[in-house]
Amino acid sequence: MQIVAFISGKGGVGKTTLTANVAVALAKHQMRVLLIDLDPQNALRLHLGMDPEDIAGHIREGITSGSVFDSPFDVNFIPFGRANESDLQEFETSLKNNPRWLADSIDALQGDAFDFVLLDTPPGPTVYLQQALTAANRALMIVLADAASYASVPKMASLCRLYTDDRNDFSGMHILINQMPTSGKLGHQVRSALFADHAQHMVPVAIHRDPQVAQALAFERPVLEFEAGCKASLDIQYVADWLIDSVEQ
Repeated sequence: MQIVAFISGKGGVGKTTLTANVAVALAKHQMRVLLIDLDPQNALRLHLGMDPEDIAGHIREGITSGSVFDSPFDVNFIPFGRANESDLQEFETSLKNNPRWLADSIDALQGDAFDFVLLDTPPGPTVYLQQALTAANRALMIVLADAASYASVPKMASLCRLYTDDRNDFSGMHILINQMPTSGKLGHQVRSALFADHAQHMVPVAIHRDPQVAQALAFERPVLEFEAGCKASLDIQYVADWLIDSVEQ
């Protein structure tokens, strides 16, 4: 079982959408995939056909086999769940007091039930990031080809080292560019700078900016199910191939 944390230094990079679609791409390779939403926005469920009125999630039920939902896209997932501010504060306090809550909860699941567990996290240095990195075997930092994302990389890399340096089972943080523009000078300059500074940590593909992604979300479907042949879908399939190859190596 390979646990992959999807992280970001800033919001608005399309991380949750990408996490859901990579999960679907892995499932198309006959991988058994579990998605866990660690973001209090509780948005991952909207990508996977869950009833928007359903309030269930691990903030109430915990991470157990009984809290796993089946999606129509051959991906299992555990939503964060709907919570008020008081519930959220209590939950976050418990996470601070038990940094291995997520890791131990995943270990308690049937060990051979899943090939991949993908973790969606809120942006920045949160208690959820600590939980995810404590559990993960690798991290994918999602960035845009812009100056703010470029500036956020060193801090996130430092946090990864802080939470994983004492673990031999962590393969490192890799950087994945999302919504890469097909034209425009700035985006390509930032991409070149990222490869110049972090070449060994770059995923060897960028996800193109593609209007089909937003249209798929409007229909509450992964873009791979909505338009399998569009640029973004092909890029996401490449990322899934890269993940599978990385684990096999």
